[in-house]
Amino acid sequence: MSYCLILLPNEETKETYYPEEVRDYLITLEVEQKFREEKGNTGIVLRSGEFVYANNAYYYMLNNAMLNAYEEMDYTRFLYLRNYTLLGNVWEYTADPNLFSLSPFPGKDRAHLYQQTMMRYEDYFKNNYPITYGLIYEKTGLQALQKFLQTNGILFILFCAIYFSSDILSRDRKYRTVLQGMPLSWYRQLNLKSLSTFLYSLLIVAAVLVAGVVVMGLQFGFGYFDLEVPIMIAQQLFTAKDYDVISIATFVAKTLIGVPLLIFLFIRLNVVLGLIVKNEWVVLLISTLILFSDRLFATRTTRELFGVDISFFPHIYFDFGKIVDGEKNFLLNVETITFTKGLVVLLATIAVIEILLFICSKAINKRRFYQT
Repeated sequence: MSYCLILLPNEETKETYYPEEVRDYLITLEVEQKFREEKGNTGIVLRSGEFVYANNAYYYMLNNAMLNAYEEMDYTRFLYLRNYTLLGNVWEYTADPNLFSLSPFPGKDRAHLYQQTMMRYEDYFKNNYPITYGLIYEKTGLQALQKFLQTNGILFILFCAIYFSSDILSRDRKYRTVLQGMPLSWYRQLNLKSLSTFLYSLLIVAAVLVAGVVVMGLQFGFGYFDLEVPIMIAQQLFTAKDYDVISIATFVAKTLIGVPLLIFLFIRLNVVLGLIVKNEWVVLLISTLILFSDRLFATRTTRELFGVDISFFPHIYFDFGKIVDGEKNFLLNVETITFTKGLVVLLATIAVIEILLFICSKAINKRRFYQT
């Protein structure tokens, strides 16, 4: 609720419009224009030979029209003028020193954001969507869900699963006299515990996502399933040719294919860790470190681990939304991290964990687990 009612509605981006700043800019520009008229001095831009007075008049009319459209809530005209301003003007993004100021590759990231912004605006006009404030700033229900899954939403979901399953075994040690005599094999008990936690986690995740979409939808509209999501398909010249689009429906569906696999992976991993360490806090710590290993122990120049392409390691696919839209490839400047490979690597990782769990369940049987 904090995210949907406070953080996201008040989120500021490069495209956030500040009418007060624009109004101050117009007042300053108007004073300058009158001063030039009184002096009869138009001024000249030395590099281009353009007249300052003419440029000022152009930007005054453009920004004044945008301000009027914004204040009158004529968002179709406002977006048309904003799109017109940005067309062919990549410097609006790439020359902004405040944008991605802490990034190791700020120019690359700024150009990337510019291409994505222009593709979104093109989609809005091409498909004649009713232009609203929520649509422009990606605050509609479906757009909020898309951004949640593209950013840190997957990590939040996985941390919930880790938290729910961190004490999946250790909590039963308090009732050892009751549970030790259950007429079920030890391995089957572990499987049933995993299944119940898995279903519970899916239920909570589904409820949270649906609630988030509804809350954002009530505030800014629900959006459209066929809205286009820019995806990166190549790493060649970092121009529009390196991009394509998929619908929000496709993006969400493909992302949610990976989520159950990741939830199951961490639940089974926690069962293995629970058998070994028998302490929920240690299990929670280890699993959380594994979850954030890509953020904690890797950089945007890490393309190999132990001489092996990083796309063969499971931790790179924890941010599964970034795999679907090609963002992970963009961040690492590779083309080997794909949706299909991600599913294969995650399934292979689950298979390895299943083998480890079977071995651990034999080595640490029910009697040994409850008595030590």
